[in-house]
Amino acid sequence: MIGKSPRQTQRDLFQPLLIDFIDVKHELVLLANKIDWAYFDKSFAGFYSNTGQPALPIRFMVGCLLLKRIYNLGDETLAHAWVMNPYMQYFC
Repeated sequence: MIGKSPRQTQRDLFQPLLIDFIDVKHELVLLANKIDWAYFDKSFAGFYSNTGQPALPIRFMVGCLLLKRIYNLGDETLAHAWVMNPYMQYFC
């Protein structure tokens, strides 16, 4: 199944959004806002089943692949960097 990130329709005082404390002029924020993520959702939707456990969101998968290519990172290095870098988290 295609995984979907839950849409936040209401702000939560105790869980601020990532965009609230990052620099919106950072290169990854600007790039993330220019990418048509819906295109990837449509393109990869055919490879997912309608049954079973939901997968991770397609944006997360594509975003991680792009970050690996942009910064020339390996899988484990990207995983460690992603946890500590809010700009990578916003990108994905």
